[in-house]
Amino acid sequence: MPAHAFDTLKAAETLTAAGIDTAHAKAITGMVHDAMVETVATKADIAKINGRLDVLKTEISSIKWVLG
Repeated sequence: MPAHAFDTLKAAETLTAAGIDTAHAKAITGMVHDAMVETVATKADIAKINGRLDVLKTEISSIKWVLG
């Protein structure tokens, strides 16, 4: 879940009030919401990255030991 909330209903209502038909307003709002959710890193994403970094650090240490 993103750190900030996006009120899709309010966004769709705002677009409708501005003259965009309801179906288009809902589609636009849905696309914005999906884009926001897909670009936010979750705790699980960060944990995976940290795990990969730990593996790389170990490999680098091994290489340094062999070369050193």
